[in-house]
Amino acid sequence: MDAIDTRIIEMLNKNARESFANIGKSVELSAPAVGNRVKHLEEKGIIRGYSLLLNHEKLGINTKAYIILKIHQSSTLRTAYNQIRCLPEVQRCDRITGEDSLCILGYFRDNKDLVNLLERISQYGVPNTSIILES
Repeated sequence: MDAIDTRIIEMLNKNARESFANIGKSVELSAPAVGNRVKHLEEKGIIRGYSLLLNHEKLGINTKAYIILKIHQSSTLRTAYNQIRCLPEVQRCDRITGEDSLCILGYFRDNKDLVNLLERISQYGVPNTSIILES
């Protein structure tokens, strides 16, 4: 990976739909050359995919929260992780170090939906919730 690849990654990170022609102008390469570099970065696993940035409020998501879940027993950690990360409200579920075992990012229509999730995951451990006020 060289400085041109780094610049291509920076531009795609800002806008994953940026045209290869625009990127090429910035890095002084042709659009096909940029396309070849991007394909190579994908094949090497450096670029793993592309994402979508949504306006959650327009989709009816009014509550976002981080939930730190302290697992009751270490033997249930893997089960809890596998079950929780597949829930539709869960955007991200990370195993973390320290006393707490899981860090969960959830998106909800309202606080009632958040409470419902907390009740479902409480079988695995004790949740500590922080509602996101601004992002």
